This record gives sequence, structure tokens and C-alpha cells, in this order.
Amino acid sequence: MKPFRRKDVFGFHNKVLSKGRWANADLLVYRHQEADWVVKDFTMCPPMIRRTWGRIMVRREFNALNILRGIPGIPKDPFVLDEYALCYRYIAGSTLGDTPPESIREDFFYHLEDLVNRMHAMNIVHLDIRNRRNIIVDETGEPALLDFQNYLNLERIPRFLHKLLKEIDLSGVYKNWGKHKP
Repeated sequence: MKPFRRKDVFGFHNKVLSKGRWANADLLVYRHQEADWVVKDFTMCPPMIRRTWGRIMVRREFNALNILRGIPGIPKDPFVLDEYALCYRYIAGSTLGDTPPESIREDFFYHLEDLVNRMHAMNIVHLDIRNRRNIIVDETGEPALLDFQNYLNLERIPRFLHKLLKEIDLSGVYKNWGKHKP
């Protein structure tokens, strides 16, 4: 059962995290029963985009988050609000790009590498870890990953490509590591 419905979300003032452009979702924070939720919503996209791309992306990201459910650093409690919106628990913190290097713990990138390896053990590759906006430094200094729209499920990919795809993810970890904590 869904914790809330669309009419609940849009009847109140929500914090806008990001205003989507053309084919990107709006990201809102909605407070429900003392918990903050991200609402990733494609309803403001042009109708053709919303009805095709939006629907596909909502289902796609939900599938990834559902497979990775329970891994610390992955958004919790994902659910599909409706065909145009995905919801999951908000992770308080800041993006890696917005976090000054001196504020990042010495073990942060070891933990990020471990998070990525745990994700790989579930046969999921993210493929957009180079983007610092997809990495969160949470309030305790731990890493979290967002935005699984580009993910691939390795169970559907020829075996000879698995190592390469995993290395793409890990190269994103190491690129950011070298930039923020060389």
C-alpha cells in the first residue's frame, strides 16, 4: 500500500529540489507523517514526453531501487505514485559536487567503493557515477547513490560485458576520489 497519493502531495507546499527541463522530472520533497520523501515527477513535461519517456523512466528507476532495496546508501521505500511519478525516502545531505573536499571523511570513498560493489553483487550497474550530483554525502558522512535511470541489470547483458560495465561504475568512484581526496 502506498503511504500517500498524488492529491496528498500537491495539496501542500513542497520544497523543489530541482525543476526538470523538457524531458527531465521535477524533484520535490514532500513531508508525510514526520518523514521526508522525494517525488520524482514527470507530469510537467510535454505530453508526448510524459506519456512515453516519463512512464518508462518511472518504472525503470523503480525496478532498480526495488532490486537494491535494503542496501544502505540506496534510497529506501521506493514506490510508484502513479504512472508519471516515483517516490522514495529523502536522503538528507548534499551532493558530492556541493560538498567541500575538506568536509569529506577520509573513509568516504572506501565506503562508496563498497556501496558500488554491493550494488554489483545484485547484478546492477549504475553507469552515471561520474556525475557528482548522483552521489550524496549524507548527514553522517556516508555515501548514497541517486538517479538510477541509466542502470542496467547484468542478468540481461552478455556475460563478456559485465566486467567492463562494472569498471565504468568503479572508474566514476575513482575519478571523484582523485578529484576530492587525492
